[in-house]
Amino acid sequence: MKSTSRFSKNKKGINCLNCNQPISDNDNFCSNCGQVNDELPLSIKQFISEFFSGFFSFDSRFFNTFIPLLFKPGKVSKDYIEGKRRRYVNPFQLYLHVTIVFFLLMGLFSKIDEYKIDNSQQEENNSAIDSTSTIDISFDSDESTPKDSIALTLKKSNLDTLSNLKINKLNYYIDSLFLNSNYLDQLKNTNLSQNQKDSIFNIISDSNLSFITKALYNKKDFKDQLADINEFKKHSLNYMDSIFQKAEVGYIIPDKFKISTEDEIINSVFGAEYFSKMKKFMDYDKENENVRINVALDDLGYEKTKWNNFYYQKAQDINKIISQDSTFINNYANDFVSRISIALFFLLPIFAMFVSLLYFRHKYNYTEHLVFIFNIQTVFFILLMLFILFDRILKTDLGILLFSLIFAFYLYKSMRNFYEQGRVKTLIKYILLNSAFFILATLGSIVIAFLAFVL
Repeated sequence: MKSTSRFSKNKKGINCLNCNQPISDNDNFCSNCGQVNDELPLSIKQFISEFFSGFFSFDSRFFNTFIPLLFKPGKVSKDYIEGKRRRYVNPFQLYLHVTIVFFLLMGLFSKIDEYKIDNSQQEENNSAIDSTSTIDISFDSDESTPKDSIALTLKKSNLDTLSNLKINKLNYYIDSLFLNSNYLDQLKNTNLSQNQKDSIFNIISDSNLSFITKALYNKKDFKDQLADINEFKKHSLNYMDSIFQKAEVGYIIPDKFKISTEDEIINSVFGAEYFSKMKKFMDYDKENENVRINVALDDLGYEKTKWNNFYYQKAQDINKIISQDSTFINNYANDFVSRISIALFFLLPIFAMFVSLLYFRHKYNYTEHLVFIFNIQTVFFILLMLFILFDRILKTDLGILLFSLIFAFYLYKSMRNFYEQGRVKTLIKYILLNSAFFILATLGSIVIAFLAFVL
């Protein structure tokens, strides 16, 4: 775009106002820094003109980068490291802009979803009542039992029947677990120590809990789901105990296997040393909501230290998660998402090290591998953004599936075009890189989730 500096008005200088480089009064720009040679005071017209000039200049480079980046995998990265950089946006700058837009868009969608009317519970209630409509019930004219009471009674009856079916299914699974293994013989073996028997029962317990979790999966909220799991877990332990008695195994199930699922989570996060303290804090918080921490610590007999204050706050947070406090969960989810954007800046350079090791015989150095990684990740967020919009506009779930297939193909083609290796080599390295990234992403997500909860 042509500059609107007033060259024709002969207001040029002989020294650059920006860097003081000597220049000719015939020069329109400084040869050292490129600033316009114009000594007139800044006007509104000139200010606005230069603003739009800079905007369209970036816009032109953006589209010069955007189109080949999407439709010619690997080309932009290859051109950039070969020195053709003026036509493209800096890879890190483009990645930064795209991720900012992506996370802002996700935040906007999150806010919009908060105001949507959730009819899922009403639909479940209607479905439960509709399920009783096939039962023919007649009333005498003088019968005063409300219809709603009849519907609730029938609903409870159906739930009890469903619960009994699941208990029978659980009993059958436990029976088959012992019939198809030698666990009972091992637990009966007097040559094995108590620790060895506990290790064997730990395998049985994990298998049983996995079955319960899958069998009880439904649309209930998290709190009710945990309650059901704990109920069926308690039943299964009693059932296994009866099997041990009938088979004269003599093994007594330790108390550590009888704790609730939420207690197991606390135990795994905070460790056995602090489990007892956290359990006391959680129980006290459930019975005494909105009590100040100092008062709670006094009542429980703990010192008012920073660490006790921290543990009590985390106990309150765990109770909020179990009770599905929507405000707390939304804030936690927002903290988690905001930290992902920061964590990626550390994850991608680490991932680039894996790429450079995998291509250690290649001519590219670490920085050039990093350029490729940033461009790939930029396309990842662009495609993900487009297909999320696709799903929301058309109200479908096909977008994520299409995104996964298209990006998987794009990544393969990018690696093949950028590194110029054969199909078999590229495919092997493609699998290795995806595996490495999955491991890093999983570890990173765990760390981020922990930090978002603790901090």
